Amino acid sequence: MELQLLAVTLFTHLLFLLQNTITVNGYNPIVKTEKGLVQGFRMTTNGKDLDAFFGIPYAKPPLGGMRFKPPIPVDPWDGILNATVKPKCCMQGYDQVFGNFSGAWVWNPNTQPSEDCLYLNVWVPKTNPPYENKAVMVWIYGGSFYSGSAALDIYDSQHLATENDVIVVAMQYRVGALGFLAMGHHEAPGNAGMFDQRLALEWVQRNIHHFGGSSKNVTLFGESAGAVSIGLHMVSPISRGLFDRAILQSGAPHNEWGTVPTEEGIRRGRLLAGFMDCDSKAEASDVIECLRNVPAEHFQMHEFSVAKGIIQFPFVPVVDGNFLVETPAESLIRGNFKRCPLLLGSNSNEGIWFLFYEIQEFFTLESTGLLTSEQFKAVLSRLFEFYPQYPHKQNDFGMDAIIFQYTNWLDPKDQYKNRLQSEQSVGDCHFVCFVQETASIYARAGMNVYSYLFDHRSSVSPWPEWTGVMHGDEIAFIFGEPLNANSKYLARERDLSRKLMRYWSNFAKTGDPNRGPGEMSLNEWPPFLPQTQDYLVLSTKYLHTADRSQAVRSGYKAHECAFWRNYLPHLVAGTADISDVEREWKLQFDQWKNHYIVDWKNQFDNFLNNYERRLQTCGGTP
Repeated sequence: MELQLLAVTLFTHLLFLLQNTITVNGYNPIVKTEKGLVQGFRMTTNGKDLDAFFGIPYAKPPLGGMRFKPPIPVDPWDGILNATVKPKCCMQGYDQVFGNFSGAWVWNPNTQPSEDCLYLNVWVPKTNPPYENKAVMVWIYGGSFYSGSAALDIYDSQHLATENDVIVVAMQYRVGALGFLAMGHHEAPGNAGMFDQRLALEWVQRNIHHFGGSSKNVTLFGESAGAVSIGLHMVSPISRGLFDRAILQSGAPHNEWGTVPTEEGIRRGRLLAGFMDCDSKAEASDVIECLRNVPAEHFQMHEFSVAKGIIQFPFVPVVDGNFLVETPAESLIRGNFKRCPLLLGSNSNEGIWFLFYEIQEFFTLESTGLLTSEQFKAVLSRLFEFYPQYPHKQNDFGMDAIIFQYTNWLDPKDQYKNRLQSEQSVGDCHFVCFVQETASIYARAGMNVYSYLFDHRSSVSPWPEWTGVMHGDEIAFIFGEPLNANSKYLARERDLSRKLMRYWSNFAKTGDPNRGPGEMSLNEWPPFLPQTQDYLVLSTKYLHTADRSQAVRSGYKAHECAFWRNYLPHLVAGTADISDVEREWKLQFDQWKNHYIVDWKNQFDNFLNNYERRLQTCGGTP
């Protein structure tokens, strides 16, 4: 009997190996996925082994007639697919504003841009036993929906995976007009890039067990547009079942720059068509056909001609009635969102990055960014020319209120404070307050919420010292860049990186950043509650203090966010030109007529059908 049991055990183990992973030459793992075999490579980092698989296709190349359309799952393949080379990034331009300056160049593509780009990467820590039901962390990159790539060196997940025993997945998705052109037509319905992400999440659900991961323990994490993307999956009725937890870094579902109405998307699409020598007034199908014949590399030359203003990105997700059935703000207000644990936060100086691109006469690599009181007012007038987003112009009452709110009244001539306040106004308006509001909504809904403020300036940052802790600065620490052997980070920064990776991975495993499975709680990070709004300051300053509670604060930016999310919208609405009010009313009425009434009728029809079936089943008795 014992020999039989041993034989069965060995056979089962051998079958598992044949079906899931085979080591070729001792270093090249082969995994059988749903669509075919993929061969990655084994690497060792800090004494720990890792299997990496780069460039696994999850969709057919969106070429020709598939341009602008939602993706189609990839076909099965024969033989063994080579998954050892980083995939091409989706078509996009290069940021050349600062030449080869490393602080900006780090975000530029490091693989060839192409329309054939729908691939993903997987990092699997090699443990003993080799494969278990590991927690899975899925990274969605940012880039304002017009740039970004999962292949960037800064997103290398070897340390995050090996140091914390989690599987990390990162997908490519289409950006710019190729990913988000919306023409109100089935050939270009909009949100193709979001459907790319969704198909990649479906791939995770169907395949991650082959790599030793659990499809029932999937956490999405992303920054900026990546965080907004995750927020949209949280409110999308067709995405909610594809993950279990969410981490939002400097982004939220309802960031106003993250979505536009379909009508605005169509307007921008037709404007772009005109710049591309297409007939912008033709039928939508003809415009789409014309744009399909334009070389892919030409799009980035004209995309920014369709929108103006700081943080007003040209092609973004739209409320299409399918992926998004209502605006994300409406979903949050109505409680129409995924219930799940949430970890989220912001950086201390979110706005400064964008001032370098929008106000270049004052903010350059060589300047100090100091502003006189008159320059300060002029800068704010430019920063908030459009409110809440392009093409709606800010009125005088709203502009005066913003200047009043951010003026340093103790000394309005303090040029250092004027520089700080101009940057803070951008960060508060476009990032911080949406994050804070999302935290409050989820906490009031009874979800476990953990909030942070990243407040450490990297010792290796190439940006001027006065820029502080910029948008995206936390990413290097989340992925363990300070642990690279050739890095010049300080020892305490390596400790900070390990701490952040542990917080993030603990949350991915248990929904609580304080503890992993079966571990004692660190009791360092209190939950965000509506009445206290506690958050944790992430900085080397508090790493080795005896009392870690010193890093806990409460009510981050409560006053500023009350201004942006309550006072200013009511002020602008109450002082708006009657034509603006009428236009807004018409848009709301049109949405009510075409969505809510249609939705109500569909639900009523379903009720009648169910009622009739019950009558038939019960012989006339409901």
